[in-house]
Amino acid sequence: MPPAQRMTPRRRVALLLGGSAGYLDAVGYLTLGLFTANMTGNTVLLGIFAGEGRWSAAGRALLALALFFVGATLAGVAARRQIRLAGLLAAEAAALLAGLAYWDAALGRARGTVEAPGALALIALFSIAMGIQSAAVRRVGEHRISTTYVTGTLTSLATDVAADLLTGARRRGQGVEGRARQGGTALLAGVWGSYLAGALTGGFAEFRWGLWALAAPTAVLTSMAVWDLWGTGASGGR
Repeated sequence: MPPAQRMTPRRRVALLLGGSAGYLDAVGYLTLGLFTANMTGNTVLLGIFAGEGRWSAAGRALLALALFFVGATLAGVAARRQIRLAGLLAAEAAALLAGLAYWDAALGRARGTVEAPGALALIALFSIAMGIQSAAVRRVGEHRISTTYVTGTLTSLATDVAADLLTGARRRGQGVEGRARQGGTALLAGVWGSYLAGALTGGFAEFRWGLWALAAPTAVLTSMAVWDLWGTGASGGR
């Protein structure tokens, strides 16, 4: 299959995962007071909580960081062993489903902020899920991409725009290489936009339905896993 044909599914996966990360970050922050995907934010929160002597809150931030690292490490090992993308997405969906089941069975469908110790299992499961996603898709064609945080995405987008301003969009768009770079700029903007749209949707969903809102990203991830497993999917060109 030509590279251009393989790249289109992977682009769609990156956009969907960006939206899922924004959605889950919003739900996680509203429910747990922490981010599930944005570890930069959790690192800042860890420093703030420790500086204020709020050791319980600092412990929760540290737990999120540690389990995100574990999830990303496991996904990295799986990717190096050529595990299909479907397996990683299914593992992420399973972690979210386990969190939803725990919230339903053990926490009595509590609404609003979930406090410790009940929050610890949710923090662990959601952070592992986002760690898995972070390592699952790191490249689309020749473009490095992140679907769980947007600081690097905005930086790369800004440098692409700067290149346009300095060299001229017309010259940059000439030839195969120029078109590929333009496609990368569009992809970066799309991932940022999908992350923002996911955060808006996740905030609304959590306000209306509590953690039942997790059903939406779980269904999306499961559908993508099935699509990758049964079809051509997006496992190539990791």
